[in-house]
Amino acid sequence: MYDEILRELESNLSFTYGNNITQYDSGYICDVFSEIADSNVDIYTSDLFEWGKSNLHYIDEATREFGDPHDILKQLQQGQYYAYEQELYENQEDIIKYFAYSFLKNNDIKINENQEEDLNDYLSSIDSNDKLEDILDYCKNLNKDYEIA
Repeated sequence: MYDEILRELESNLSFTYGNNITQYDSGYICDVFSEIADSNVDIYTSDLFEWGKSNLHYIDEATREFGDPHDILKQLQQGQYYAYEQELYENQEDIIKYFAYSFLKNNDIKINENQEEDLNDYLSSIDSNDKLEDILDYCKNLNKDYEIA
C-alpha cells in the first residue's frame, strides 16, 4: 500500500533532498529543513562553480537575504543553501507526507481509507513550526482512534 505512495512522493522530492527527512525523528520542521539544506551544500570548489553557473538567481537572492560574504566560495555555498532550503519549503507538504508514510511503512502500521483521509487532512495542516515528533505521535495513534470494541 505504502510503496506506491512513497515511490510517487520520492520521485517528486529527489531534487530537493526532501527524502532526507526520514533521517530525523524529532525537531521543528524549520530547523530540520535548515539542517538538510546545510548538510547538502557542496564542499568541493568545482562542484560549487558547476552548480553556480546555472543558479545565479539563487546566488543573487541569497546575497540579498544574507548579505555579501566577500568570498566567492562562501557566496556560492550560501546560494546553494538558500536554493535547497527554498525547494524544501516549496515541497513541504509532500515532504511531510513522505515522512509520515515512511514511518507507517517502517513500523508496519496499517491504515484504512478513512484513516488515510484523516491523516492527509492532518498533514495538510502542518506548518514549519510544528515538530516531527508530533507527526509521529499522530501516526502511532491512528489505529487507536479507530479501534472497534
